[in-house]
Amino acid sequence: MNLSSTERQALDAYLARIQDHDLPGTALLPDAEIVRWSLALRFHPVLRRLGGLVLDDARTSNHHVLLTAPPLAGAVLYLAHDGDSRVVFADIEAFLDAARRADAEDRDVEDLHPSVSPLAGDQAGVGTFIRSLLASPDDEDAAIAFIPSLDLRDTALLRELASHENFFVAEALAVEIAKRPAEALRGIAGMCAAHSHPQAANAGQRAVAAVERWTRNGQR
Repeated sequence: MNLSSTERQALDAYLARIQDHDLPGTALLPDAEIVRWSLALRFHPVLRRLGGLVLDDARTSNHHVLLTAPPLAGAVLYLAHDGDSRVVFADIEAFLDAARRADAEDRDVEDLHPSVSPLAGDQAGVGTFIRSLLASPDDEDAAIAFIPSLDLRDTALLRELASHENFFVAEALAVEIAKRPAEALRGIAGMCAAHSHPQAANAGQRAVAAVERWTRNGQR
């Protein structure tokens, strides 16, 4: 198995950007190791379907992955073994800025992740991609990683997610609503709170409470 031509081009462009940067304290991988890790993890639907390139190995079983295929080409996703995967940087420059800062401050790049993921530029594409993942039993859980990239405006999609039988999907949506509450999301938060699984329902209740606080503070 080899990298596709698109993946190879993205890798070459990335390597050209970092060749003049001295980042000894980071876990960034060299060319051959990026290829090895990327192919070794190709079983994961995120890497398989979005042409992911593994950029680092901090020996934590978590990795930053450059996505090379639409609808999130160019974004950097944090692939976490505990399931909290999400896009954390909109582009490679934002990732490298964080790597430089982490190196200078003797910190981990993970410490510099934004609390809210950057929103995808292609919202329709991300929505379609999430639906395609949910339609596949083998890839269903991977859809959760892309819910934080939604702008939470596609009501039809949000209703599907809030009522999905996979409670992790509804829970992930509720978590995002709690981070970004708005009156327009009250009904969706209520759907999450009414989910049959208590874990999703509890997250939904927190989302409802966040919307209520937001409204009381005079926000709309």
